[in-house]
Amino acid sequence: MNGIGKRLKQERKRLKLTQSALGAIGGVEANAQGHYESGQRLPRADYLHRVAAVGVDIGHVVTGIDASKRMEMPALPSMAQLEDDHDSAESVVKIIGQLRQSLWVTANALCEVTRLIDSKEQQNNADHVEDHLRVLQGDADLFVALALAKVQKASHETH
Repeated sequence: MNGIGKRLKQERKRLKLTQSALGAIGGVEANAQGHYESGQRLPRADYLHRVAAVGVDIGHVVTGIDASKRMEMPALPSMAQLEDDHDSAESVVKIIGQLRQSLWVTANALCEVTRLIDSKEQQNNADHVEDHLRVLQGDADLFVALALAKVQKASHETH
């Protein structure tokens, strides 16, 4: 079971819902809900948006960070602060905190985009929206590739 699945199951139980009930709220069958919770599949943004409406803490499900701690994430330090900071590990932790906060904002924006795309008004502009989504996907793919390369490089340097 992956982290998202485990946390999704915890949220479902906290809300005292069955897999069938939460699946129905999210617009999926009970077996899909089971696959999400077991980590066999990852939920889509539109599902997450729907279940958030009934109280599922999507931020916690996706990031593993409790809502109270998300508000305490530090701001990104300036270059001057980084240069003055002799503890580079502390700087890295601050930057990682900011990156996690940015990812949460991005996840919320993706949920909203999914909701808008599913709305009837956007069906008329499908081609225009599709072009922008392709650009967004390309940007996201590039970002992920760069981030993974940096993480792997850092991991090899520390071992």
